[in-house]
Amino acid sequence: MAVQVVMPKLGLNMTEGTVVQWLKREGDRVERGEPLFVLETDKTTMEAEAQASGVLGRILATAGETVPVATVVAIIVAEGELIPENLAFARPIRTAMESTAEAAARPQEEMKPELVSEARVLASPVAKRLAREQGIDLSTIPGTGLGGRITQEDVERVIAAKQATVVGPAGGDSIRVKGVRAVIAERMMRSVRNTAQVTLHMDADASGLIAYRSRLKVEGEAIGGEAPSYNAVLIALVARALRECPYMNATVVGDAIQLLDEVNVGLGVDTERGLLVVVVRGADKNSIGNIALALTGFLQRAQAGTSMPDDLTGSTFTITNLGMFDIEAFTPIINPPEMGILGIGRIMQKPVVRSGQVMIRHVISLSLTFDHRWVDGAPAARFLQFIRDSVEQLE
Repeated sequence: MAVQVVMPKLGLNMTEGTVVQWLKREGDRVERGEPLFVLETDKTTMEAEAQASGVLGRILATAGETVPVATVVAIIVAEGELIPENLAFARPIRTAMESTAEAAARPQEEMKPELVSEARVLASPVAKRLAREQGIDLSTIPGTGLGGRITQEDVERVIAAKQATVVGPAGGDSIRVKGVRAVIAERMMRSVRNTAQVTLHMDADASGLIAYRSRLKVEGEAIGGEAPSYNAVLIALVARALRECPYMNATVVGDAIQLLDEVNVGLGVDTERGLLVVVVRGADKNSIGNIALALTGFLQRAQAGTSMPDDLTGSTFTITNLGMFDIEAFTPIINPPEMGILGIGRIMQKPVVRSGQVMIRHVISLSLTFDHRWVDGAPAARFLQFIRDSVEQLE
């Protein structure tokens, strides 16, 4: 019996994936569980396993093609079995992972069938959205996707051509916005459009933080290990603050603010592909050593482009640290649908007043951006004060 191989859904936010490379050719024997093709999402690249044993009878999504999750990308048949012709352009099927709530939350155009009758235009949801936003008639675009389907890339080519006609040649290289960069752009604009963002800035005496990490470094080297990074220490302190101030560890569902049971702290990571957010789950229940160990694995996979879906999903609050780039303070943008984000600046020496005396101390800048629709200024300030006090109480 023919088995449909579908584009897997690797996380709640994944809507489409790109077939980077097929590891088997049509006619090759495949075993259930062995790597069948390499797929790329907006966050990671990984191998997809065969969903059944048999013969790879037909490949429906060619290398380089981007398709929605649950779209049939290939057919596996038994030895000698003929491929049913009506499966050649099978519609996407729903997976068990896609709940009714998820479907309701998706934009209406994404809930429409992907492949329709010849009397209507065949186009992906992303292509439809782009065309609508740019005022482009889809019927004028030749589709290069499966069965003549208009893809995101087809629409982007038309947009680029229109821009080139209006602006004219200006020299220099053109870098196509896609993958992680495109996702970052979309999420940042959605964050700014849909939230009322306010940023509070506060300095904290970092002398205790420096001494604390130095002590951890000595203890770690004594047993042949490494010192936890400042990020690992700060994640632990922020997790504690989120437990103390649960209104910052929340999200909005409909017309209600939902306080979240888990404290999953995300950390912004700079990679060649763009900004990724790795997620330390249960950060409030983990030691700094365990947080540091988890971060090591996350960062290695992020830099290599091999992050697992769980590495990059599920954060309830995010930290972004630009201190290593000598940035003192900045205004971070909320990672939706979270309530806030904490920006960390560099540790620097500043004159401060203690007991009426001016002295030079190490100071770290903390910048909290929060959604003023759901959190008022005073509660947000108390949350930031708690983090500052936690930093200053280290020794």
